[in-house]
This record gives sequence, C-alpha cells and structure tokens, in this order.
Amino acid sequence: MYYESLMEKLLDENNDEIIELQAEGGDNVKFEQVAVVNYEGNPYAILRPLSMREDQVAIFKLNPEDEDAIEVVVDEKIADDVLAVFQEEIDNYSEEDEEENHGGGNNNAK
Repeated sequence: MYYESLMEKLLDENNDEIIELQAEGGDNVKFEQVAVVNYEGNPYAILRPLSMREDQVAIFKLNPEDEDAIEVVVDEKIADDVLAVFQEEIDNYSEEDEEENHGGGNNNAK
C-alpha cells in the first residue's frame, strides 16, 4: 500500500509493512511495528528493530506537525510510561476478549 507519510503508515492499524528509518550515522534500520499509543496527548510508536532480539523495542515520539519527523525516546521514564500504556491497552483488550468469549457475566447455574 502507498502511504502519503510515515505518520499515515504508522497510524494504519492494518499496516504490516516493514518500517525503514535512517539512523544518525546514515544507516537504514528496519523495524516491525508493534503499536502506536497515546501518552500525555502525544502519539508514540513502539517499533521492534528486526536486527535485535524479539523482546527489544524502540520508542519514537511522532510529530503531528511534521508527519515524516519522528524522534527516538531516550528518557527512560517516558519510555517506561509509554510501555505501561501499551501494556494497559493489551490488558483491557484481553479482558474485553475474555468477556465476549465467556458471555461477560456470571452464568453459574444454581
């Protein structure tokens, strides 16, 4: 699929294409998109570098003013908070899925 901007690509929930970004040294780094979450009113992309272990991710702050500008998050507190928001979304989704699969109520017969 063709995207007008990096932001459009990252915000597409159905995007399964590899994200390729240029590092400061000029090397291209390929990422798999994990999620985009909102934290303190700003969108953050959670991306997994394909060259790293499965459990490692990089977090980028997206800039709605410049749809092709993203900034790597180096502040550990912000990174931890963004990951906590992501984990909360996963937990909420899992709870909703479980409720749908089990009827959402107490169905114990007496």
